[in-house]
This record gives sequence, structure tokens and C-alpha cells, in this order.
Amino acid sequence: MTPSEDRSRSFGRRSDLHRITIVHGDRVRAFHVDTGRLAAVGAVVGVFALAYLGATGYLFFRDDILADSLTRQVRMERVYEDRVAALRAEIDRINGRRLIDQDAFEAKVDTLMDRQAKLVAAQAKFSGLVAKVGELGLPLPSTKGPAITPIGTPMAPAVAPIAPAPLDTDRFATPLRSSWLIPFTGRAQAAETDGDPAVRIAAAEHSIDQFEHRQAAALAGLADLAESRGKSWTRALAKVGFRVNDPHPLPSPRPSGEAVGGPFVPAPLDALSRADAALARLAGIRAVARRLPLARPLDGERVITSEFGVRSDPFLGIGAMHTGLDFRAETGDPVRVTGPGTVIASGRQGGYGLCVDVDHGNGVVTRYGHMSSLSVSVGEKLKTGDTVGLAGSTGRSTGPHLHYETRVAGEPVDPHDWLDAGKTLGF
Repeated sequence: MTPSEDRSRSFGRRSDLHRITIVHGDRVRAFHVDTGRLAAVGAVVGVFALAYLGATGYLFFRDDILADSLTRQVRMERVYEDRVAALRAEIDRINGRRLIDQDAFEAKVDTLMDRQAKLVAAQAKFSGLVAKVGELGLPLPSTKGPAITPIGTPMAPAVAPIAPAPLDTDRFATPLRSSWLIPFTGRAQAAETDGDPAVRIAAAEHSIDQFEHRQAAALAGLADLAESRGKSWTRALAKVGFRVNDPHPLPSPRPSGEAVGGPFVPAPLDALSRADAALARLAGIRAVARRLPLARPLDGERVITSEFGVRSDPFLGIGAMHTGLDFRAETGDPVRVTGPGTVIASGRQGGYGLCVDVDHGNGVVTRYGHMSSLSVSVGEKLKTGDTVGLAGSTGRSTGPHLHYETRVAGEPVDPHDWLDAGKTLGF
């Protein structure tokens, strides 16, 4: 083919791509390069380089923009540091508040524990007082609400006592169970306030307050009862001429003198001390009264057929002094001594028939007349209730009965006052 033919064939065709050949030993690699694409890539790189250089130059010559950017950055850092410092201060404040609340919480728990310990100690003393009431044969005063009299007391009422439940400090340190608050706040409120220590403390304070009020009311009732009985017993003994020295007198207020004011502070004598002193006084009065002839000479309730004083004589039908009481009795009924003493006479004494005289000390003598038989002898020591003989109708008598006399310093007195005093004291 001639050169002219080659040129004619290549006319109108796309020119061949540039080829780059790389020879490395026996290996030969050929690359074809498109000049158009190569030019386009070069143009893009050039445009990017020009833009970068232009922006850098703009910023270099406009340093105020860079300064503003740095200022904003510093301001943001300072704001951030201030916020961090404020948060740290808030955390410190919260921690300090928690420590203060914890100290206050522990102080309240200690106070409740101390109050409960005092209540338990007072309850133990109250148990002893109730036992004394049973020994004295007094009825316990009734109190409204749950009884707090300890179980096992001889004279305790049928209602079981309610004592304050021990405070459990572990429960205060753990989340509160809603069931524990139900008796105080109800189920709905317990569900809302579950885990709130303040509610738990308030509930415990409320429980202890209620128990304190019930205990104080019961102690006050017991003190009032003991003081009232003490006055009654003292009046009864005063009627027969005996005055009992008070072994446990209640403190009386001192004269105010020139006092013109000052805060009111209640006296230290509380209901517990009042009840204790009053019961001790009752026990002292009863111990004195047991040495007096205050019991009844016959078992059961007996009809008095003739009173003490002037009466119509059953034999002569004219006025005569009757120096004792005549009790209706059947022949053979046991006659009992009305108080501890010593037999000073035992035998037949004129119109008294078979008669026994018993000396009780302090100039007090009792006489038992008209008996059918005697069971004691002179000099014998007797206890209250011992049998001195059997009822009958010996001596100047119209039928079986017991003639009973009480003599003080040799003079007969009305035995009614002595028997009434014994009835008042429960003999």
C-alpha cells in the first residue's frame, strides 16, 4: 500500500492514544493516556490550588477575622469553665446538705430511741405498781383506748396490753417498705411516700406520742385512785381515833416569798412518782390497820339485832346502856377474833356468860360474850380470824347470839365505826 493510500484511510478517524511502555527485565507494560482527561484533571487541581491560595491569602491579610474567632473560642472556654465550677459548687452544696440532713436524721432516731427506752422503763415500773394494786385488793381504773397494763399481772384486765414496738435502726437505713407505713398513713399515701425517711420518722414519733399519752393517762388514773383510797382509809381510821403517819408524803410547794415571776416549769413529780408514793402510803396504812380489830367476828353478813347505846333492857323493860353489838347467830357458829392480839381473859364473866377478852395493843380490847364454849386460854397469841369459841346463849341472854364489844382505854365505844373502817379497807 502506498503512502497516499495510508493517509487517505486515516482521514476522518480518531487519532491513536499516547502509549507509554515500561520494560522491566522480561516484563513489558504499556499504558494508554487520554490527553483530554489528563487536561481536565490538571484543570481541577489548578482551580483548587488557586482557591486555597486565595483563601489563605485572604485570611492572612484579614487578621481581624482570625482574632474574632480566637476571642469566641476563649469566651466559650471560659463559659464552659464557669459552668463546670458552678456544677462543682452545686455538688458540694448538695453533699453538705446531705451530711446535715443525715446528722439531723440520726439525732431524731437517737431521740426516738431514748424516748422509747424511757417508756419501756416506765412500763416496767407500771407493772410493779399494778401488782401492788392487786395486792391491796383495789380495782384497776379503766382507760379509754388500748389497755397498757402488762400481761400476767394478777389484777390485769382482759384486754391485752400494747407496748411500743422497738425502733429498728436498720430499717431507717434501708428503703422503706410501704406495708410498714400502712397503719399510720394508709395504703395510698404509703405508696406515694415509700422510702421517705421523714415520713418514717413522723410515723414513729406519732406511735410513741400515742403510747405516751395512753401510759400517762393510765398512770394518772392509778395515782388518782391510790390517793383517793389513801384519803378514804385515813378518814376511816381517824374515826376510830388513829392517825397514820405518812411514810411517803407528797412534796408540798414551798412558799413563794418575794417571787414576782419567771417561766413556768412543771414540778418534777410525774404521774408515775405520784402513783408510787400513793401506793406506798396505802401499803403503810394497810400494814397499820392490820394490827387493829377491824374484821368481822362472824363469817358472812350477819344481822345486828341490837345496836350500841341506850336501849330497853330485854329482862326489865327499862332503859339501859348496851355496850356493844348483838349479832344474830346459831349455837355452834365459830366466833373469830377481829384483829391480832393476846388473850387476857377467858372464862365466865357474870352476865356475859362464857366470855373472851383480847388485848390488841394501844389500849384497844375486844370482848366476845354469851358463847357456848371457849377455845383459847389466857396468854395465847392470836392472829386475825382465829377462832376464840362457839356462839351460844350463856349468861344474861334471851337466845343464841354473839355480844361483841370494842373498848378503848377501858371505855366501851361503838364497834360500828371499827367495823365500817375494816369494810372500807377491805377486811
